Amino acid sequence: MKKLLFVLALVAGITTMNAQEGVYMKKSTTLRLDEVPPTWPGCTGSINDKNNCLRQKLATHVVRNMKFPSDYQKGARVVVDMVINKEGKPVVKNVTGGTPGMQKAVKTAIMTIPQLKPGNIGGTPKESKLKLPFTF
Repeated sequence: MKKLLFVLALVAGITTMNAQEGVYMKKSTTLRLDEVPPTWPGCTGSINDKNNCLRQKLATHVVRNMKFPSDYQKGARVVVDMVINKEGKPVVKNVTGGTPGMQKAVKTAIMTIPQLKPGNIGGTPKESKLKLPFTF
């Protein structure tokens, strides 16, 4: 009888717990953990909405905060490999293409990104890799 009451209490407790974003339990016993992308301040909605919002806000931020260098070339393409770390801060890993001045300008603009909510899997913060192409 004690075992039955314990099991019933456990089941009742499990069904009333709040679910974490990106964690789903199917009717079978399969647990699925979705990656939640880094979140720009003010972005809400589904995982897809947050990802789209992040990319749009990031591009807008770079365009507004970039100072065009003297060696600017029209049509040049600069690609930035970066990570949003577990603290929600940008870390630029590599910048390719364009001129050295353009690379520095894009990197400087990216480093002024506001504090983001870091990406996570199952509620555990993780680094999120981003590859951002910019065509001038």
